[in-house]
Amino acid sequence: MLVVKRREEKRLRDSKGWILVYGRRKVGKSFLIKRAVKWDLYITVTRSRDAILEEEGNLLRVELTEGIKRAVNCLKEDKTVVIDEFQRLPEFLWDEIALLHPSGRLILAGSSHGIVRKVLDRRSPLLGLVNPIKMGIISYSDAVSALSSRVNAEKALLWGVLIRDPWIIPFSTVESDPVLFLADNAEQLVISCSGLVGEVFTEEDRALTSLYETVLRLLAEGIWNPSEIAGILSSRGMLEGGAPAVTGVLDKLVKMGLVDKIKLWKTRRSRVYYRHSSPLLSIAYYLDQKFGISDGYRVKEGSVVRSVFGREVEYCIAEMLANELGGIPGFHVSPEGDVDVIIFRGGKAIFGYEVKMGIIERREARKAVERVHELGIPRAGLISLKEKPPEIEGAFQLIGPEDLVRIAERQSSSHFLQEI
Repeated sequence: MLVVKRREEKRLRDSKGWILVYGRRKVGKSFLIKRAVKWDLYITVTRSRDAILEEEGNLLRVELTEGIKRAVNCLKEDKTVVIDEFQRLPEFLWDEIALLHPSGRLILAGSSHGIVRKVLDRRSPLLGLVNPIKMGIISYSDAVSALSSRVNAEKALLWGVLIRDPWIIPFSTVESDPVLFLADNAEQLVISCSGLVGEVFTEEDRALTSLYETVLRLLAEGIWNPSEIAGILSSRGMLEGGAPAVTGVLDKLVKMGLVDKIKLWKTRRSRVYYRHSSPLLSIAYYLDQKFGISDGYRVKEGSVVRSVFGREVEYCIAEMLANELGGIPGFHVSPEGDVDVIIFRGGKAIFGYEVKMGIIERREARKAVERVHELGIPRAGLISLKEKPPEIEGAFQLIGPEDLVRIAERQSSSHFLQEI
């Protein structure tokens, strides 16, 4: 099975003192901790409030108080202890753990943003004792780099979008066409993604679950403006209060690790673009909204899958280039024509790119470069996942699939911000 070497490994391995690793479910926290850290005792808190102990290759299920007692003894012996699914641990047991600080090394892992609020609350016995480390899905450059030795550059770039959610790796055949994979497995993916989001709400906030899921589905359809979302929710009787109320919901989803806020450039009446943090969740929800997968229908048009896939490719490349250029990613959205990738520095749009999964024809390349410059962006670039784009006057950079893979490999190995 493919194992992606993640940049977070070094941070976990080199971290000192007690830490709390938190993030959305199924982003690979447990797998990474077990891979990166030499631990002596690994405790998983179950939903039924038992503890599963892993120690010296043995598994044992015990009562929770017995598990915490074992953790306390290990910390006294200056050993390394991991407590996974920490958000399930009753708070009355926190004091017993806190009294051991700074003995041993303690790693807490939690699957909700709420656990961070509780740990850092002024009444928490762990306040000031634990350093929080957020963990999201796999970085695009790490995913592409892991694939580059197995498949050609184009497939590495496409499959890299999907395996950023590591739970899909065991079910993937990276030698196949990812668009066909999505179409053929749409039903299973929709069920899995819906269940995953449901788990997030169970751990985080059981209230207003249907409201949150509706907002996620609208985002997947490309409806990102709070005012437009507010109109839809109001017409369905789901939320009043207009755009400010919707912005509150979106910001909550950002904190939960489900949504990202992206900077916009010269976009009418909007400064922020809201989108799914996970490309895979976004695609699954879109297909369900478009074709009714949950109701038993099948994907009818591969071109639709390819189109929505292209949107997620643009976002992933924007993230990677922002890291490469030492900036932050953004977009321009307008009826006159979008700019697929914008890189900001110091609040100014410095780089603008046209991104295509296929070949960029000379005519559309020229039009894209002109559009970037019309928006006051000084440097225009062209990117194709199929082949090197044509040379066009005014384009400062032409990036083909092999170039993108080299960027990914460089970032994955060194995490160095390369100036262009």
